[in-house]
Amino acid sequence: MIRTNIDKELIKNVIDLAKEKVKVTFSTMPVKHKIGIGAYALSTVLLCTVLAFTQGAVSTERIMSADAANMTEKNSNFCSLVIDGKPAVVVANEAEAEAVLDAVTLAYQTKGSEIINVAYKETVDIAATTEKGLKPLTVQEAVTTILTGTKEPKTYAVQSGDSFWTIAQKNGMKVSELAAANPNANPDCLKIGTTLNLFEVKPYLHLTLTERLVASEKIEYATSYESTETLYKGETRVKVAGTYGEKQVTKETVKENGVLVSTTEIASAVVSEPVPATVLQGTKSLSSMVGTGSFGSPVARIEISSAYGSRGGGRHTGVDLRNPKGTPIYVVDDGVVTKASYQGSYGNLVIVSHGNGISTYYAHCDTMSVSVGDVVRKGDQIATVGITGRATGYHLHFEVRKDGVVQNPMNYL
Repeated sequence: MIRTNIDKELIKNVIDLAKEKVKVTFSTMPVKHKIGIGAYALSTVLLCTVLAFTQGAVSTERIMSADAANMTEKNSNFCSLVIDGKPAVVVANEAEAEAVLDAVTLAYQTKGSEIINVAYKETVDIAATTEKGLKPLTVQEAVTTILTGTKEPKTYAVQSGDSFWTIAQKNGMKVSELAAANPNANPDCLKIGTTLNLFEVKPYLHLTLTERLVASEKIEYATSYESTETLYKGETRVKVAGTYGEKQVTKETVKENGVLVSTTEIASAVVSEPVPATVLQGTKSLSSMVGTGSFGSPVARIEISSAYGSRGGGRHTGVDLRNPKGTPIYVVDDGVVTKASYQGSYGNLVIVSHGNGISTYYAHCDTMSVSVGDVVRKGDQIATVGITGRATGYHLHFEVRKDGVVQNPMNYL
């Protein structure tokens, strides 16, 4: 993934220092060839400021070098970053050209890592230019151009109701173009606030970065199980909570333009050992499961939109409780889920058996979070309010049945 959130404070410091302390002038057209980290070959002697790589890490220390006799105050030139023989960006001076290259590296560096090696797929040169009428880019604009192919990338923040099709339509694009510009985005799972590119990223440089990173990692704990008749089949309970261990791991990673290519573990040391967990598993038969006999509320707010009994010449077998879409639905008592699927006019329907012939129905659900055979406890969320099946508005249709015969739910709530 291309990173464009460059350290703006670093860039500002680079620019300020370049303006105050560095005036680069050339009597010829020198070209600086980048041949390695911190190592360069010069075709003429220059006064320059270099952002040096020190002990494998990017540094902002200025190293002043050159012969002042070769400087002239009268003829100031801009500098080009030349990539594979073609000028890519023009900046004010040598120091800013160096700052651009180091900022590109910083854009791909993992926070806290030590840089071991930086290599470019392309040849990279820094050359003075005397071409008239040029307007140099700022360091930030030049870095963005190198990383993305444009100095002013256009983006779009995903909003509620957006899809790849609507976003493409809003921005005069084809869906295929939007997909090509965002290869890591999932069109079927767009999150509100996600930033999408409205252009295809075409970086000028392909940078391979080798880093060393020390990180803390979890050590998984083992889990043992014990059977108990105090719980129903399918129920579990933690007897002893497990604790993750911890180890310090040193790794070397190789990334190409920020995309991980390989990881090699160099060393590891255990900081703390994991503690195993013990979990109880129920063996008690579900057929003997009996609820408490005292019902809770299936939704937090009781607002009856249609009562139990006669309605429009027919019989309403439950009570409709009006609530917004997505409102949590709770099971009213302990029980076992005997149905959790779509059923005709009920729409998405959850049925829970509470023993002693008592069952409760939860209809028109938007989502269901339980499955047949699940043991549920009073107050557990089992679904959300919806409008599935035959319904005219968002509500929960709640029924109570005893030995298969419908009852007035309000006698139980």
